[in-house]
Amino acid sequence: MLVLPKARLVYLATPKTASQSIRAMLAPHAETPETARQFPHMNAATYGRRWAPFLAEALGFAPETIAVMREPMEQMESWFRYRQRDALIGHPNSTLGLSFADFVEGRLADPQPPFAAVGRQDRFLGFLDGGPPVTHVFDYARLDLLVAFLQGRLDAPLSLEARNVSPPAKAGPPDLPPALLERFHAAHAAEFALYARVSATGYLLTRG
Repeated sequence: MLVLPKARLVYLATPKTASQSIRAMLAPHAETPETARQFPHMNAATYGRRWAPFLAEALGFAPETIAVMREPMEQMESWFRYRQRDALIGHPNSTLGLSFADFVEGRLADPQPPFAAVGRQDRFLGFLDGGPPVTHVFDYARLDLLVAFLQGRLDAPLSLEARNVSPPAKAGPPDLPPALLERFHAAHAAEFALYARVSATGYLLTRG
């Protein structure tokens, strides 16, 4: 999480949505409590429960929240590639030697194996389990809209650079058996529906 007092915003970093690049871009404008820096991927529910009341009192106003959402299957592919990196060889989270189908099957299993425990974006963004939802949700495919919005709020030029990028796909997007793809869509129906709302214009305002 990053607190941006001038913009009256708190940025919540959804995993695998260019969060390191966005944090680096916003760092000069952020005033984040040291204790909050220990939770770089704090979700909306945790923020609302533990931090929103404290910040409202400290700042004298209740900041809005802002985050990014990625197409769910694309995010899964990014997680799969990221966990194939050399640094995870021998770690339970490694996906090296597994197929993408193995990874998706693991995501759908109960309990999930460590390599497939990656969470859900709709839960992270506060649209499950009672919220409250993030105020401003931007599409990962339209980060230009996010940058423009933040430039307006901060009244400052911003530049987004690539950081911590997953290894590139070796032969294009991985295929899944149709039945497995159908099961994933069914299990993540709410997440796909939320992304459809966000991607329709590249930006979703959840409340005025």
